Amino acid sequence: MTRFYLIAFLMLFALSINESSASKAEFRGIWVHNWRTGLLNKAEVDATIKWAVDTNMNAVIVQVRKVGDAYYDSAYEPRAANIKSDISFDPLAYSIAQAKAKGLEIHAWINVFRIATSDIHLIPGHIAVQHPEWLSKDSDGNTSSSDGMFLDPGIPEVRSYIVSLIADILTKYDVDGINLDYIRYPGKKWGYNNIAVKLFNAEYGREGIPSPDDAQWCNWRRKQVTETVRAIRAEMKRLKPNVTLSAATIAWGACPTEFTKTSAYAHLFQDWRSWMKDGLLDANMPMIYQDPAVSKSNTNFVSWLNGSKRWSYGRHTYSGLMVFKSNAKGIEKQIIQSRNKKMDGFVGFAFSQDNAASAISKQLKSGVLLKSTAVPPMSWKNTSVKDSGLK
Repeated sequence: MTRFYLIAFLMLFALSINESSASKAEFRGIWVHNWRTGLLNKAEVDATIKWAVDTNMNAVIVQVRKVGDAYYDSAYEPRAANIKSDISFDPLAYSIAQAKAKGLEIHAWINVFRIATSDIHLIPGHIAVQHPEWLSKDSDGNTSSSDGMFLDPGIPEVRSYIVSLIADILTKYDVDGINLDYIRYPGKKWGYNNIAVKLFNAEYGREGIPSPDDAQWCNWRRKQVTETVRAIRAEMKRLKPNVTLSAATIAWGACPTEFTKTSAYAHLFQDWRSWMKDGLLDANMPMIYQDPAVSKSNTNFVSWLNGSKRWSYGRHTYSGLMVFKSNAKGIEKQIIQSRNKKMDGFVGFAFSQDNAASAISKQLKSGVLLKSTAVPPMSWKNTSVKDSGLK
């Protein structure tokens, strides 16, 4: 009998810990892309928002720029061809109205430098058609990578264009955040646009074509990406300082002890650690897409939780989770691991209205998302980067 009561007590204690953790303020987001169903007409938006509410999420991150196309009323880019409604339907405007009516935060997800897949047909008015001279090239002169076509971060006009896109959104829409994706080069051999190489040589008094491994050239390309983030941050601070800036960042393989050895820093020139340290981002969303069912992958996942938390410098870090084979229990496991490492929340990639959606919702709401909760506050908002108190 005594043993029975002890076991019962321990079970209740464990449950209370889980409920307490589940109700603590944390960011619970989902990325909603436009390659499949989710945002392409009113019925899809309604279903997406309903799923988020039913699952006790508190934020949706909706894709508004996929590959140089617009899922909103853009002053600069053509309307996306796969929107399943007439011209009067504005996916972002409708999503904002529905999300806010249900108490959800809504963030505009923008693919920054990537503007086409390798096989996509460029629609009229596409930026690659308007400005082919802005395309990034590899050291062999190719303009299409395995990830598709990219604008070159080393061209000042590209930076100004990206800032204008975001300013357009901020002035027209009541979003809670801007989420940057593909804020990087395609790889180490990229960045060889003629304009960019000329600017690099002029800055350092050099001639010719630098090698992909040239340290000065690598640092210069890294700086171009960071200066784009800095310019976006400055414009957001000018227009709407309370709107949060986040980025979906690279977290490939296992996390090394030194950030300079990460793929993000060394190969893609995405120095997201400095973005956090310098207060350019409010939140980092490392895409730790590791299969929880595979032991090595799970070890990698935990290593990135440790690394991204260590490199957060007081700003928020939300672990990016991948849905592997609709593994609801695996998602639950990774949410628990994120909480154990004191992450500020999580973001799931990616929501789609398929047959697994209801099963995932049921699993999460019966366990780790038993109770609804608020998005954690950001104490530094309305303060300058310089005065943010970061060290």
